Amino acid sequence: MEAFLHRLFTARSDFPVWARYTLTLGLVGIAFFARVMLDDHLRSYPVLLFIPAIFLSSVLFDRGSGIMATAAAAALAAAYFIPGPPSSAAIPLVLFVLTGICIATVTELLRHTLQNLAEAKRYSEVLLQELAHRTRNDLATIVSVLRLQARSATDPAVQAAITSAVSRVDVVAKVHDRLRDTADSSRIDLAPYIEALCGSLADFHRGVRTISIGVRCEHIEVRSSQAASIGLIVNELVTNCFKYAFPEGRRGAVEVDVRAKDDRILVTVQDNGVGCPVEVKSGLGTRLISLLASQMKGAVTRRPLSEGCEVQVSLARDA
Repeated sequence: MEAFLHRLFTARSDFPVWARYTLTLGLVGIAFFARVMLDDHLRSYPVLLFIPAIFLSSVLFDRGSGIMATAAAAALAAAYFIPGPPSSAAIPLVLFVLTGICIATVTELLRHTLQNLAEAKRYSEVLLQELAHRTRNDLATIVSVLRLQARSATDPAVQAAITSAVSRVDVVAKVHDRLRDTADSSRIDLAPYIEALCGSLADFHRGVRTISIGVRCEHIEVRSSQAASIGLIVNELVTNCFKYAFPEGRRGAVEVDVRAKDDRILVTVQDNGVGCPVEVKSGLGTRLISLLASQMKGAVTRRPLSEGCEVQVSLARDA
C-alpha cells in the first residue's frame, strides 16, 4: 500500500488541461451518483463522498483539478443534498470549500516534495557510484605501488610486511567491486564476496603446495562496512593457516564457514595442520582480528581438533 501511494504521488500527469478537468468532473460525477444511490444511508452526510473525489483529482492531476472538484462538489451538494434555505447551508459549504482547497494544496505540496526527494536520491546514487569508482581506482593504485615497493625491497621481513599490506588493501578493494554489482549500494551479500576472497587468498598463498581451501557461506546481507571487517577477519585467519599450520611443504586443507545464527554471524576457519599453538603470538594479524571483533561486539575462540585447529569469531549482525 505504501509503495502504491508513493508511485501514485510521484507519477507525472501528461494530460492536457481540458482532459484533466474533464476527468476531474467525471470523478465528481461518480461521487454524485454514488451519493444518490446511498441517499438513505448518507442523508446526514451530504458531502462525505465528494472528499475522495477531491483527493483523487489532486493526486492524479494537480491542485487546479482539486479546486475545480471542490467547486463542482459544493455546487452539487447545495443543489441536491443540503436541505433548508441557502442561508443555513452557507457556513457548512464554506467549511467544505476551505477543506477541499486545503486538501488540494497539501496534496500538491506533498507531490512536489516526493518528486524532489526522488530526484535527490537519483543524484546521490550517481555521486555514490562515482565515489565508488574513484575509490576502486585509488585502491588499485595503492596496491600497484605496494607491489612495486615489495619487489624493490631486499629485506625479506620488509617484503613480508608489504605483502600483508597488499592483501589487506585487496580485501577492501573487493568490497567496492562487490558494491558495483549490487542494486543496494549500502549492503553486500557475503556469499559471493567471501568465496571470491578465499579464492584469491588460495592463489596468493598456496604457491606450489597442495593445500586446498573450501568455503561454505550462507547468503547473508550486511552493511558494506561490516562486510569489509568480516573480509579482513577471514583474510587474517586464512593467512595464518597458510603461514603456520602447514610448515615444511606439508599438505592440508582449510575450511571456511560463515553462517548466521540468531542475531550473530559466526565465522569459523578450520585446518588439519599441526594444531593450535600453545601460546598465541600477539602479532599484527591477531591484534587486528581482536580489534575488529570487539568493534562488532564479538568474541574470538580457539579450539584444538584431533587434527588441526579451529578458530571461531562470533560477531553481532549489523553491529
